Amino acid sequence: MAVPELDQEAARIRALLDLGILDTPPEQEFDDIVQAARDACQAPIAVLSLIDSDRQWFKARVGIEACETERDASFCAHAVAASKTLSIPDARLDARFKDNRLVNGPEQIRSYLGAPIMTREGVAIGAVAVIDQRPRDWSSGDTQALERLARIAARLIEMRARCELADAQGQQLLNLAAEGVQFRTIFAAMREGVVLQDRSSIILRHNPAAAALLGLTHDQLLGKSSVDDDWRIVDAAGAPLPVEAQPSMVCLATGEPVLNFVLGVHLRDGALRWLSVNSLPIFDKIGEPPNLTVTSFIDVTELRERETELRDALELAERASRVKSQFVANVSHEIRTPLNGVIALASALRQSALTDRQREMVEIIVESGTTLESILSALLDLAKIEAERMELEIVSFGLEDLVRSSTDLFKIKADNKGLGFDVSVIAPPGARYRGDAQKIRQILWNLLANAIKFTDAGEIAVSVTVEGADPAAQTLLIEVRDTGVGLSPEMEHVLFEPFIQGDASATRRFGGTGLGLTICRALARMMGGDIEALARAERGSVFRVHVPVSTAEPEASVAVESEADLATAMTILLVEDNPNNRRVVELLLEPTGAELVMAENGAEALTILATQRFDLILMDMQMPVMDGLTATREVRCLEAREGEGRTPTPIVMMTANASREHRDAAFAAGADGFITKPVTPATLYAGINTALTAAA
Repeated sequence: MAVPELDQEAARIRALLDLGILDTPPEQEFDDIVQAARDACQAPIAVLSLIDSDRQWFKARVGIEACETERDASFCAHAVAASKTLSIPDARLDARFKDNRLVNGPEQIRSYLGAPIMTREGVAIGAVAVIDQRPRDWSSGDTQALERLARIAARLIEMRARCELADAQGQQLLNLAAEGVQFRTIFAAMREGVVLQDRSSIILRHNPAAAALLGLTHDQLLGKSSVDDDWRIVDAAGAPLPVEAQPSMVCLATGEPVLNFVLGVHLRDGALRWLSVNSLPIFDKIGEPPNLTVTSFIDVTELRERETELRDALELAERASRVKSQFVANVSHEIRTPLNGVIALASALRQSALTDRQREMVEIIVESGTTLESILSALLDLAKIEAERMELEIVSFGLEDLVRSSTDLFKIKADNKGLGFDVSVIAPPGARYRGDAQKIRQILWNLLANAIKFTDAGEIAVSVTVEGADPAAQTLLIEVRDTGVGLSPEMEHVLFEPFIQGDASATRRFGGTGLGLTICRALARMMGGDIEALARAERGSVFRVHVPVSTAEPEASVAVESEADLATAMTILLVEDNPNNRRVVELLLEPTGAELVMAENGAEALTILATQRFDLILMDMQMPVMDGLTATREVRCLEAREGEGRTPTPIVMMTANASREHRDAAFAAGADGFITKPVTPATLYAGINTALTAAA
C-alpha cells in the first residue's frame, strides 16, 4: 500500500535538504552506527535511511546492495510519518505491508524494526532500522538499542552540518581578509580618483589618485567638503553648478547612482580641470536614505579639448562642403544654361534640311555638346559621392525596358564605328524588379561608353541576368565585354581610381576624364553590390557588376500618345530669365503649333497668371526677382484660393540644377515634372507628357 502523506511535508523536506547530507559519500561514523545496530539486534540487515520526497536513500547500510528504494515501498517512511519506533513482527500479516514488493519480491522481508532520526526541532528526517528475512518478535532491548543509535545518528548529522557551516564561514572570513588586502591594493593603485563621503559631503577617505588629480596633499583633501565654494565647480557648459546639483549631493538625496556627470573644478593654482564623475550610494539600512557615497572621477580635460577641436574641424568641413556644393551647383547652372542653347538648337537644326557638309558640322556640335554635358555630369556625380549626398531611389522597373533604353543609343554609336553589338537579357518576359533603376542605367551607360571608346574593331556584348531563388533577395548580374585595347594586370589596382585611365597614351588617344569607372564602383557599392574587371591585355575587356534587387509586382501597360500630339495647340507659359533659353524652347516647340507666352521671372509670371490661364507652365528654377520654386508655390496658393472649381495647371520645372535635392524641392513646391538642361526635343516632349499625365 502507498505511504500516507506526511504532515508538514514541505518543511520536513527543507530541513533534510538544509542538513546537506543527501547523496554524500560513505562516512565511517555512520557505517559504525549500522554495524552496531546489526550486532545489537542480531539482524542480518541494518540501514540508516533518509526519506526524500520520492525515495529513501541509505547513508549507511550493511547486508544489502541497494543504495536507495522508491518511497512507496519504504518501511522507514512509516516510522518517519509516525515520528516513533515501528516494529513489524511479520510483514505478511500486516495490512500495510502484505502487498509491498519488498515483502513479495526477491528481498523477502518478513520483520522490521525502525527508530526515527529526529532533529533538535523535532523533525523526523529518516530512521535507523534492522531487517530480517524471517518472522521475528523484536525485544524491548532491541528497541532501546535502536532508539539510542537513532539519537546518536541525529546528533552526528546535525554536528556534521554545523562543522560544514563553520568551515564555510571560516573560508568566507579568509576570503574577506584576502579581498580586503586586494581592495586596499587596488584602491591605492587606481588611476581613477575615489573618495568616500558622508551625508555632509565630507571626504572621509580617498586614494592617492584623488589627491593627485585635484592638486592636493593627503591632509589637504581628507576632511574637506566637495561642496566648498573654493572649488568653484561649473557644469559642462561652464555655468556655476549649484550645490544641490552636484553628483554626490544628488546621490545622497535620491539614493540613486549618478553616472558620467561632467563638471569643471578650479584647482588652487587657478587651472580649470574637467572631470567625469560617478557617485554611488551606500545604505546602512534597507529602506532608509544612504549614509555614505562613493564618488569616483577621471580627468577628461584633454578629451574635451580634443572634442572641441574635432567639433570645430567638423563644422569647418561641413561649411566647406556646403560652400563646395553651392559652388558646384552654381557652376552646373552656369555651364548648363549656355550648353542648353548649343545642344537644343543643334538638335533642332539637325531636323531641318541641310547639306551633307552642314549636317556633318551640326553632328559635331551635338556630339561635342553631349560630351561636355557628360563630363559635367560625371564631375557632379563624383562631388555628390565624395560628399555622401547621393541617395538611393528604389523603384519598380521592367528589366527588358531598362536594358533596351540604356543600350539603344550605344547600338547606333557601335554601328557608326562598324562594331558588332549584342544584347542578351536572361529573365522571364515582362519581369519587373525593385532597385535603383537610374543608377543601374548609369553604370550601363558608363561601361558601354568606355567599351565603344576603346574598341576600334570587333564587337561589344552585353549580358544581363538575375540570379537567386528568393524573390526578396536576388542579384542582378551585368557583364559588358569588348574586343578593344584590353587591360593589363598592372592596371587593375588603379582602374577604379578617379581621374586615372589605364595609361597616359590612352588619355591622349581616347580622351575622357577617367571618372566613369570610379562612379560605376561607387554606385554599385552604394546599392550593396560591386564591380570587377578581368585583365585581358590586347584581347579586350570584361567588366562584371552585381547589385541586389527584388522581384516587383507586374505593372499594367498603359498606351501613351506621342509627345508631339499631346503638345499640339497648347497654350504654354514659359518662365525663363535667359533670352537664349527662351528662344531655344520656342524653336523646339515650333513644330507642335503650341502658343507660347513669355515671362522673365516668377513675379512677372504671377502677374500674367492673374488674368490668363494656360494648359502648361514651363518654369526655370533659378531666376532674379522671384525664383521658380517660390513662383510655383505662389501659383498653387493662387489656385487654392480660387476654390475647387479651378483645375491646377501642370508645371514642369526646366532647370540647369540637376541634383536630386533640386528635383525633390521642385516636386515639394508643387511641380508635376522636372527637366534637366540641356534640353533636347525628346526630353522636352517627354517631360511635358509626364507632367500632363501626372496632373490628369
